[in-house]
Amino acid sequence: MKSSRINLIALFFVIIFFEILLIAYLILNHRMVGGHDGFEWFVDQWYFVNGKVSHHEIPLWTPYMAHGQVTSYIYNRLGMFHNILMLFSAWIKNINFLPLFYLGLFFDKFILLTGTWLLARRYFKNPVTVFFVASTLVASTITFTQFTHTILLIYCLPLTLYLLHRFFDDWKWKWLFLSVFLFSVVSINIYYFISVFPLAVCVYFLVVFLCSKFKDFENFKIKKTDIIWVVAIGVIVSLMVGIFFLEQDPLISVHAPARQLDGQVSLSCFLTAGGGIYLFKWWEVFLGISRSGDYTLYLGLLTIPLIFIGTVSKNRNKYPFLIGALFFLLFSLGTPVASMAYYGWPMMKYFRHIGLITPLIKFYLCFLAGFGFEELFDFDKDQEDQRVYFKSLFSGTLLLMNGFFLSVLIFNPNLDYFFLSRIVHNSTTIDLTGTVINCLYYMICLSLIGSLIFLLRPTIKKYNPVYVLFIVLFQLISMYGYAYQQIQFRTFHLMPQDYALMEFQKIPFIQHRLVDDHQFPRTHLLNSLKGVLYDETYNFTFSDIVDTGFRSDISLKPYDKLSHLFYDKALSPVYLKLTGSSEDKIQFFSNAYPSRNVGAVIHNKSFAGDMLFYYLDPSNLQKGWFKGLDLSQNQRLNIPYKLLSFSPNQIEISVNVPQNGAWMQYCDAWHPQWKAEVNGRPQRIYLGSVAYKAIPLAKGINIVQFYFESNYLKAVYYYLMISSFIWMGFLIYLLISKGFV
Repeated sequence: MKSSRINLIALFFVIIFFEILLIAYLILNHRMVGGHDGFEWFVDQWYFVNGKVSHHEIPLWTPYMAHGQVTSYIYNRLGMFHNILMLFSAWIKNINFLPLFYLGLFFDKFILLTGTWLLARRYFKNPVTVFFVASTLVASTITFTQFTHTILLIYCLPLTLYLLHRFFDDWKWKWLFLSVFLFSVVSINIYYFISVFPLAVCVYFLVVFLCSKFKDFENFKIKKTDIIWVVAIGVIVSLMVGIFFLEQDPLISVHAPARQLDGQVSLSCFLTAGGGIYLFKWWEVFLGISRSGDYTLYLGLLTIPLIFIGTVSKNRNKYPFLIGALFFLLFSLGTPVASMAYYGWPMMKYFRHIGLITPLIKFYLCFLAGFGFEELFDFDKDQEDQRVYFKSLFSGTLLLMNGFFLSVLIFNPNLDYFFLSRIVHNSTTIDLTGTVINCLYYMICLSLIGSLIFLLRPTIKKYNPVYVLFIVLFQLISMYGYAYQQIQFRTFHLMPQDYALMEFQKIPFIQHRLVDDHQFPRTHLLNSLKGVLYDETYNFTFSDIVDTGFRSDISLKPYDKLSHLFYDKALSPVYLKLTGSSEDKIQFFSNAYPSRNVGAVIHNKSFAGDMLFYYLDPSNLQKGWFKGLDLSQNQRLNIPYKLLSFSPNQIEISVNVPQNGAWMQYCDAWHPQWKAEVNGRPQRIYLGSVAYKAIPLAKGINIVQFYFESNYLKAVYYYLMISSFIWMGFLIYLLISKGFV
């Protein structure tokens, strides 16, 4: 089959068409991601875009996470499409966010498709092979319960490899700049990305150079016209390094499972965290059933024998993918390869969940299958009939055996349960009842039809458009039928009243923290979610509670210190007063007392929670000055106030202080980048009650404004927004100019 621009365009847009069908189904049927990390990413994206749309500001702060938190930890969840949405927020204020969320998913897969297409065009001349590789990888990328490991780890990898190939081809430094630029956009503040991703790139090109005996370096050169690109590369690398170190906020306390305070993990955690560190999980590629909320392994039935054929082919171009697949398979199984990477590769000590990098292995396997596809189905190549016969017989027999094995599973419930319950460690998507049986029947049919495709191959001596079309259709049905199945497992339908909750709206100010998050009206939606839920969920449900009921990976140290003081008595009257539960979150006191150790005062048994103590530098205090002070007295003032405005980054109130001065405490976590103004004049913010913001007020009317200010964070966010917009345009240009030539 001769390569032509029309064939390439047609096949590319066939994949686009099927991806659009899936997205349209999700949008029109109001399907919601089913929980786990997928819902976490949905919430983070909704919160940021909603802040820009509803409050006309980039949310730098979230008031509902652990009594207040900086958003630098969660901004990396946006992705390129939602970065662009932030730039054009005024245009989308009347659009429900759920369709925008899925359009962002489509854009991420479009990046994956474009990069895979361009890289496959470099290795394969047959358009159908390019189509086979690209459609298999894109359709098998399922993200609804996990974004980090299923797509963010790989969606820019093929494009990066393509750009670096262009650089090494002719040593034009603009291609290296583009690859570094792309890496900076997708990797800022993502530890797992800046460890595993560069390792994958380096392993790949090390094998490429070894296969070419480093001949590519014979033409190494830097022209005068390249200096500007070299300087630009240095600027971006310096920017990334600077951002990494500036992001190390000393007030942020990391308490994700098994992480140390600096975010690193021990070797034992590195080798075991997240589970999935066993070979048996790969049975999924034969069963076509994915029960893990963290990854999927199915690649289509045609792909399985083609991987074996590609592995033994004589094409030397296979080695970067073969070595990459073996390397990361051993890495994902916790072998000595993983231990060596932990100690020898930069940033690897920040990475965990090695068992969940299987989508990276799938990337290599799809290209290996591409080499097998050309070995068997490229009719323009002269091939020995005997070799074609044995390859076809092997492939057809393998799929027939798979169909027989699945039939045995159906009629042997004990064996059925044994296999299905051991594929993965984490059953978060489906059960072992009738749904599984239906899937097995479907896979048996595919096995029989797939075996027929292979067994017919020796009888077809030259290009047959009907036969090739049948292969294309079978692969589409196999892969997109699987994708549709996974949508049913990993998403759920929203009722009209719940769909309306996805619309943009202003973040409300909650006067009192509650003990039980189920008392908030939006939390009923959580009943349909599966897997782990994170405290980012409160940004969507507007739940302001005393102590989180969800997994919390980070918080600010002042809040940590306060909560630890009441670790064994979290519902004590004193704690509920201090945290703004039994009292208003905005509290007034007739006086306030400086202390070098506020925690010790608050922890005193006689302290009733009705006095305000704030931290002051010990050098300005005399030790034990407050001895004899009655800590049980009530110095609270019942002063009414008026809320003038509220948003994630600021709050403004008006209060009339009737007496000769008072103190105000806002029970939102203290951070040095919070500023305060009273009647337009700057006011120092003190660290009150161990964790919160406290300021003095004069007699009379006070207009009090707290606002979070970080020019650094704004600069980083706008860099990502503008860079994403530039990359969207360049991606389209690259596809048109290089993808169909």
